Amino acid sequence: MRTGISLWLAVSAVALAGPGYTQYSWTEGTRRLEVDVHGTVEFTDDDRDVKSLSPGGSFQVEESRLLVFSGRRYQVTADSSGRLSRFYFDHGHVVPADNQAQAWLMGVMPELIRRTGLGAVPRVQRILKQGGVAAVLSEISRIQDDSAKRIYLQELVRRGNLSAEQLGSALLQARKIGSDEEKGDLLIDLSPYFLKDNLREELFQVAGTIGSDEEHSRVLSELVKRDAGSRETLRLAARSAGRIGSDEDKAKVLVDIAEHDKGNREVGRAILSSANSIGSDEERHHILSVVLGRAGGDREVLTEALRSAAAIGSDEEKAAVLVDAVGQYSETDNVRKEFFNAAGRIGSDEERAKVLLALLKRPGMSEATLTETARCAESIGSDEQKAGVLAAFPASSLQGIQQSAAYFKALDSIGSDEDRARVLSELLKPHNLTSATVLHAIESAGKLSSDELKAKVLSEAAATYPGDPQVRAALAKALDSIQSDSEYRRLASALAQSGTVKH
Repeated sequence: MRTGISLWLAVSAVALAGPGYTQYSWTEGTRRLEVDVHGTVEFTDDDRDVKSLSPGGSFQVEESRLLVFSGRRYQVTADSSGRLSRFYFDHGHVVPADNQAQAWLMGVMPELIRRTGLGAVPRVQRILKQGGVAAVLSEISRIQDDSAKRIYLQELVRRGNLSAEQLGSALLQARKIGSDEEKGDLLIDLSPYFLKDNLREELFQVAGTIGSDEEHSRVLSELVKRDAGSRETLRLAARSAGRIGSDEDKAKVLVDIAEHDKGNREVGRAILSSANSIGSDEERHHILSVVLGRAGGDREVLTEALRSAAAIGSDEEKAAVLVDAVGQYSETDNVRKEFFNAAGRIGSDEERAKVLLALLKRPGMSEATLTETARCAESIGSDEQKAGVLAAFPASSLQGIQQSAAYFKALDSIGSDEDRARVLSELLKPHNLTSATVLHAIESAGKLSSDELKAKVLSEAAATYPGDPQVRAALAKALDSIQSDSEYRRLASALAQSGTVKH
């Protein structure tokens, strides 16, 4: 049992002196009150005296003032049969418990009972029996100590058979507990009573008043664990997690929630809404990847996850999320827009290429997606990385006018003759390209500054597509762009062998 005392005016000291023995003390101004209990104590119905002690137990309360050696002390002991003996001391001397002593006890006993929580269980039962739930709640409202308030609330909820309205009133009292740890323990302990359709929201509202990130995270994770089958609990927990300041604690809770989620849209959106406030790129990547794995292809969740990924500062972490998103990619305008918006914000050529290559491996990409892929590749600064992406385009994907134009625009932006020639050679290998695609390739090859590489690519085109009259005409025209005599003769010979031109 916790024995800490929450004080209004000064710091208190509390010590456990041994098994079954507890000491409470607190100070207000010059006044100090100290309570020592050995065993279990129960108080009288009017809260003015000790009603019973466990056999061999003892109870003592002492009030003193600053610079005063001793003050008033009341001591009760129980023999082996539980029979009580009572002693009243004034400045260290045993004196009769006269009216003055009784008046002192009338003032000090209710105070220590409320502050320490001593005898809470039988006291709650007694008040409940005499005045009902309202009377217990009224008494709890007078209790200032967090630990005592928690004990009283626990007993009331467990034994009071409360209605939904009364449980709501109990939560209002729980909200007033100042200690995050005490409040957290109470909410977890009583969660079975509050995790119901008409009380869940109030429960999570109280959880949201926990100031400690670590404690808030602990409570939410426990509530999720105990009610993982409820989508409403998962949604409310995700929303409450948004108030956690620590990225680490917030991400931990959101991952717990996401791992219990079965692809519900509202839960996913609540998780992502809270994830948007995570500043750590690594932590945001972690939670977004988990959400994507649980999204089940939900387009709205995917769109919001991509939008959140775009805000990640680290190119490596952003790219990792987009690679994970490729598995959930769907051919809708919103998904496409957010995916390429995020990909376009990747500054690293290597990381952007990694994302586009992952997307190109996905079968059945639409003309619109392939067009955007080519446009996104065009902005890659590294010729080597850009060429790697363009070389991965399936030849059959260049049949449409729009994506073909975007592809060759990106290809022509490669400054390195070696890299551009490598892509063109890879492109010209298949025998099923349309004439339009081959002509684009020949035109692009004609722009190479290296006669050697130009002749090589054009020779490959002649060997693969010798029977197309448009191709033959384009190759004959390209031949005149070669300045090197040796390369001119080599290409002319290759074209003659393929039947494209005659000597």
